[in-house]
Amino acid sequence: MTRWTLFLTTLFLLPLPFGSDVLWAWVPAAAMVFGLLAAELRALPVTTEGQLKLPESLVHARWLILLLGLVQLWAAVQSVLFSLSPYDSFLACIKGLTYTGVFCLTLFMANSRHRVRQLIWIMVFAATFQALFGSIMVLSGLELGFFSFKERHLGVATGTYLNRNHLAGLMELVLAMGIGLLMARPTEYIGSMRHRIKQFLEVLLSNKVILRLLLIIMVIALVMSRSRSGNTAFFVSLMVTGLLALLLMRRKTLGTTILLGSLLIIDIAIVGTFFGVEKVAERIQQTSAEHESRDEVTRDTLSLWQSEPVTGIGPGAFITVFPAFKGADITSDRYYNNAHNDYAQFLVEFGLPGFILLCMVGGTALWWAMTAMRQRRSRFFQGLGFGCTMAMIAYLVHSATDFNLQIPANAAFFSVILALAVIARWMPNVRPQENYRSEAGS
Repeated sequence: MTRWTLFLTTLFLLPLPFGSDVLWAWVPAAAMVFGLLAAELRALPVTTEGQLKLPESLVHARWLILLLGLVQLWAAVQSVLFSLSPYDSFLACIKGLTYTGVFCLTLFMANSRHRVRQLIWIMVFAATFQALFGSIMVLSGLELGFFSFKERHLGVATGTYLNRNHLAGLMELVLAMGIGLLMARPTEYIGSMRHRIKQFLEVLLSNKVILRLLLIIMVIALVMSRSRSGNTAFFVSLMVTGLLALLLMRRKTLGTTILLGSLLIIDIAIVGTFFGVEKVAERIQQTSAEHESRDEVTRDTLSLWQSEPVTGIGPGAFITVFPAFKGADITSDRYYNNAHNDYAQFLVEFGLPGFILLCMVGGTALWWAMTAMRQRRSRFFQGLGFGCTMAMIAYLVHSATDFNLQIPANAAFFSVILALAVIARWMPNVRPQENYRSEAGS
């Protein structure tokens, strides 16, 4: 089995055991990532001048890798000197290094259009499995999770995750990348009527139809998760990125506009009607105790940050420290292991220096993804930029009310998307056989 196959297999398996949000699941995954990264570094080709020959995308990403390295170095310093829970911070450091390794591996190994497509398809297959499993469990009434009966979120789709919002988070990311892949090869109906009919039949027999069907299955699961934030983030990101695409993309085709319109019409009007989008709307309108407590948890988290604004409390320490700062107006028997707000949690755990570094990484990747839509001539890289932009905007919205980036599987998939944003902007517009090394080399 090649290193590339092992990498794809690892990504596919990550969501299965509770989103890898258990120690026994993410530790082997981390070991696999570190092992693959070490093997990839050893296999790097060397020029006649004795210099390492790196993929161009990775060369352009060197500053992002440096920033991520500084984040991990800062986390290590926090663990030793400042953390209020050193053991939790040590585990969080390992997770952070794992996500950085996934980012680097994507840049090393997804070194051609063919591999980028394979990578996105693996993400689509992983998310479709979660979508199918979660939807079937709801429709059948079995209510199984990962080899066990669910104790919470009965009657809604969770896949093998513990929380419906994190299944929704996975759907947001992968739906965005799938839509980007569709846009990378838009259908143009030109020529005579006979020729257009032929083009239509070719589309029906192509993998684009399969991809579109898989995306519909994921939308069904997203709606059936009844996740308010997840559904809101998906549709907001689709509309915002669609508008950006119409403004930024050169050589726009009628097929691109039709595709964006059909996504909204089919997914909202048809899929939503049959699978309960009105129930999602009802949940958004309701003022639930859960939603109210999230606001107060965020308030108290920011108060906690003010006690250690620079050094932070240490990565991963929220679960240990927060109970002492929880306000009296928050339900006393409610246990919060995360802040339900990724921004607030990163700020309180990493302090201002680490938070700024993380924002620089995410902001640069988002800028490059949007720039790819504007400056790349290749429709493939424009579509890839669209998918990455949509995925990141979805998490910009969803992270204000949830903690998807604290779930290892979702954080790892997000790391892949950050790397794909770099690739969308900087990968040379060459064919696979012209790549810096052969496909068989890894």
